[in-house]
Amino acid sequence: MKHKLLITAFCIFVTNLNPDCFAKAYFQTKEEMIERAQAIAIVSIGEVEPVEKQGKHWTYRQRAKVKVKSVLKGKLSDEFVLYGLETFICAQCSLSEGSFIVFLKKDGELWTGANWHLSLRKINKGTVEWYVANDNRYKMASASLEKVIKEIRALIN
Repeated sequence: MKHKLLITAFCIFVTNLNPDCFAKAYFQTKEEMIERAQAIAIVSIGEVEPVEKQGKHWTYRQRAKVKVKSVLKGKLSDEFVLYGLETFICAQCSLSEGSFIVFLKKDGELWTGANWHLSLRKINKGTVEWYVANDNRYKMASASLEKVIKEIRALIN
């Protein structure tokens, strides 16, 4: 019994040494996502490949080549590699082929999503899923890509 108590106390002590063990995903508001993204662009994501690539904070299990159509914020090469499917199980940015509006940041030298799964907004017939209200981080509705771009540009300037 004494050993079990000692082991339990030790486990609690070790767990409290690392505050990340209690971490959970924070989903940014629209304004936060636009402000904190190092780059925002309209892109075409190519074939997604499995990979094990270590960034500064996460290990990524997907990568895809990306062709930039238009940059709204930041600086991007015409083509670059995007990494996704972080080893953070609470939230991930899963990559898929197609046209997207993307909100990106760097993890070390790697381009990654800036706001988990909300980082990549698939463009479907000129529309994207977008925030319904400024203060609601979760509720989305289909909006015209043109309207979303205009809103992003207004918040950048």
